[in-house]
Amino acid sequence: MKVAILIAVLIAAHTSAVPPCELKEVKDENPIKVTPSWVSQGCWSEDTSEGREIHLINLNLDMISWFTMDLKNTVPASIILNSNKNVSLTLFNENIYAKVYLIRSDSWITVTGPDNTVDLDLPAVVQSDSNSLLGWAKSKYGAVTSFTELIDPQSITFNAGRGHSQDCELQTNFTQGKYLEYLPVTTSVEVKFCRIPMPLKAKEEVHIIRHLPVDTMTPRLIEVNFTHHNPSTLILQGPNTTTWKIICRIDCKFKSNNPFIIMGHLLLPNSPNLPASYEGLLKFAEADSNTAPASYTEISTDSKRLKVYMKSMTNTAPQLPSTSLQTTTSPNKPKTTMHLYLSPDYRSPSEGIVEVLSNKTIYAEVSTSLSMEGAKLDIENCSLHARALGMEVKSLDIKKETCNPKTCSSRRFSFTLKPVQEHHSQRWDLQCFTAVTFVPHLILREGVERGLKVIKAISTLPTREFHGLELGAVLGIAFASFLIGACLTGALWFIHTHTGSTVKRQPVPAIPPVSENSSANHSIGSTQSTPCSSSSMA
Repeated sequence: MKVAILIAVLIAAHTSAVPPCELKEVKDENPIKVTPSWVSQGCWSEDTSEGREIHLINLNLDMISWFTMDLKNTVPASIILNSNKNVSLTLFNENIYAKVYLIRSDSWITVTGPDNTVDLDLPAVVQSDSNSLLGWAKSKYGAVTSFTELIDPQSITFNAGRGHSQDCELQTNFTQGKYLEYLPVTTSVEVKFCRIPMPLKAKEEVHIIRHLPVDTMTPRLIEVNFTHHNPSTLILQGPNTTTWKIICRIDCKFKSNNPFIIMGHLLLPNSPNLPASYEGLLKFAEADSNTAPASYTEISTDSKRLKVYMKSMTNTAPQLPSTSLQTTTSPNKPKTTMHLYLSPDYRSPSEGIVEVLSNKTIYAEVSTSLSMEGAKLDIENCSLHARALGMEVKSLDIKKETCNPKTCSSRRFSFTLKPVQEHHSQRWDLQCFTAVTFVPHLILREGVERGLKVIKAISTLPTREFHGLELGAVLGIAFASFLIGACLTGALWFIHTHTGSTVKRQPVPAIPPVSENSSANHSIGSTQSTPCSSSSMA
């Protein structure tokens, strides 16, 4: 009986879902960091309007109804304030250099303090959109020095100051400069994390982040900065009010049941049926035999915006081959590379400047580090640019190969170089423009280049590659040869049988004996004889 119970317990332990690690609160040594973010977007430039700095502060309020603002600027500046809800503002320090403008529409700001404010009436459609606000300010003032979108500030200290950019263009990954300081409202963020041992057979890591908000009705934006060096997949799960912003610094794939932002585009969920439980997400991550969960993170917060930083779990990063050409310098952008090959097997990429013969087929492969299910890499066009002849450009007719319809992160194509004239350059740069789309949105457009040295071929005729004959062609030729041989043999036999029998039936003429007087008679009858005449007479 005891043995049976023990066996039953062992079987149950083996078949039940046992958590592979224990969730613990995040510490400094964990490879993940979660912080509230209070600046949604913004920009900072060197532009001024008639000697005055123009600063626009757009308030995104949810948890506060009152805030303070201290004006400490010592240069002429105009501060334009806009809010998404009614709020009270207390101004400190009457400042002769500052002029405060309050935008009024569906919501407005009530001010107590120094009377140096001006009301501005705007349509609600302009007031509610940051891009429209920035465009309106540029049109009205001719320039904008800064634009800052703040989430729930308790207090703001305005110092003024100009940036270094020539124009103020909104950036989503923006940190305000010294022109402004703020104290955010207090929020709670609880993060639990565990590292999961990877099995040896697994080739790809899966990292799971689950959002457990305090309030499921408030929209939240979570920015994930993913910097792992190994091939990895992100699983991002949250309630319907969650939106993920994904910044991948290397090749990464991701699945989410929520909308997500990548390369500035808001896209629909690509895995709407993700499990909403710890055990379910782990089982989902193990569905592919090549993948296994490597970490699990739970985030619980009442903040409207979070930033998640995931550090690398390995100390070594893979080295890119010397033939790869990185065309993007920003660490937040995917990398695009191109390899050239001299054979259609795509086994050995050519390094450095590739020497090729004209009329020779060249094979190329373009890859992007942005790899996600549903994304498609396409080659828009390719051309050759001469190095020694200025702006001479030759367009190429490329033949693209088919790509994996599920995840198309690399494309292969081939082209044939036309004969090089005497006056043309031998040194060329191959330039191709690529586009990554996530139906139906264009996510990324990039250009890649490789150097070519074109050597003039001896013959002007295009080279032809002989691939041999198929079995059917060989059998056909053999059968035709047999028939021709049989016909010729029959014809020769027919000629032989007919002409040979006729010759045998013809009698052989008898030669009469030569008389004694024949020569004399012949001599008397003919005074001039020739071999021909004697033959005829005979």
